[in-house]
Parts: sequence; structure tokens; C-alpha cells
Amino acid sequence: MAPTGEGPVASPPRRRRWGVIIAVAVLALACVAGAIVAAGRAHAELTRPPTPAERAEAGALGVASRWAREPAGQIFPATLAYYSNLLDKETAQRAGISPVSACPAALDAAVAAIARHDGCRAVLRASYVDQLGGVVYTIGVLAFPAPHQAAAFVASYRTDRSPVQGLHAAAFPGTAAAVFTDPARQVASAEQYGPYAVLTVSGYTDGRSASATGERQTVWFEPDSQLADDVGTPLSQPVTVACHRPEWSC
Repeated sequence: MAPTGEGPVASPPRRRRWGVIIAVAVLALACVAGAIVAAGRAHAELTRPPTPAERAEAGALGVASRWAREPAGQIFPATLAYYSNLLDKETAQRAGISPVSACPAALDAAVAAIARHDGCRAVLRASYVDQLGGVVYTIGVLAFPAPHQAAAFVASYRTDRSPVQGLHAAAFPGTAAAVFTDPARQVASAEQYGPYAVLTVSGYTDGRSASATGERQTVWFEPDSQLADDVGTPLSQPVTVACHRPEWSC
């Protein structure tokens, strides 16, 4: 005779167990599929060629970092060509190159504050002597992160101050620029070249002060803008992004 009372509790139906197993399997497959898709997208992102916008951004960074990548002797060549006020083609000889300096060290205080506000990174300076040996030019390259910052600085830079203020003169002992100091600055100029501001100050190689020359004779210093252009134009040339070259990672 069968025992009385309720029988044992029934186990879950088999179809319910299979439903759980199938749901877990589907979820696992979905995760695997998601990982495969993500990996595929990551691989595609790593192997795709750069977009035009990315190339342009890399090229702009290449121009803005040129001051730090190129040798000083390439930025400031041994000679620079210019035309005299008589339209004779002449050559200025480099007297020396100063070490790269922070912006405040190469500029008068008031100008340095403006340069710092506009993001000036560094200043490179070199001095050149004209072909006749009577005039010395100090050329300063101010590096900014972007062209609009260099433009803002140049727009606020006054070249008509008397006495001249702005870029410090760079003297080099044992050369024709040995006595070119700040009091001897007669004329100043400023131009923008992409993310760079190129400043010049000019004076006589005998070191005479601006206050001792009487009326300013700017004609003798007119080649300053030509020399600035000789330096600034190569610095601002576009950089070509070439993925096959080792310096680029595309």
C-alpha cells in the first residue's frame, strides 16, 4: 500500500532548465560578438589612414615645433641676403647665435608680459653685421603655440618707441657685434610668420647710443625687414605629413 500524505516536491521542468541554459549561451555569444566588433573597430581605427583634419593638425604642430627640432644654424644661416638702400644686393654675416632662452630673458619687461600672456614658449636670437660692417641687427624668433597667438603679440608690439624697447640686443665678444647693447638699439621691427613672431633691433657696430645720434636715421637700418623675412619665411613653411617616413606615426 502506498504511504499516505503528500509526495516529494517535484523538480523544475526540464524545459525551464534548458531555457536558462539557452539564455546564458545567448548572452555569452552576444558578449563575444560585442568583443569581436569592438576589436574590429579598434583595429580599423589603428590601421586606417589619417583623415584630412588629422593631417592638418599634425602639420600645424610640425610647423609650431620647428624651432625646437631644427638646428640653430639652420634657423639662422651663416649669411643672409638683402638689398641696400641703393638697391645693391649685399650679404649680412652672422656674428653669433645666443642659446635658446625663456621669453622674459630676451625681452624688456613690459613686452615680456605681453608675450607671456599670448603664450610665448621661447626666444631664439642671433646677430648679423651688414656687408659694410657698420650696422648690426639682432633677430629674435619668438615661438608661439599657434598663429593667432603670434598675431596677437605682433599687433600689440610697438616699433615706434623711443628709446627702443622690446627685443634685447645680442652682443658677441670678438666680433663686429661686440658692443651692440640695448642702449645702442636705434630701430625695431616686428612681423608674424605663422606661429612665430620675428623681431629685430638694429644699431651701429660702434655701439653709439640712440640718444647720442640726434635725429633717427632709419634708412641705414631698412634691411632689417628683409633679414627678418629671410629667417621667418622658412620657419612658417607648411609641413608635409608623410606616413611612410620614420618621424611620422600614422
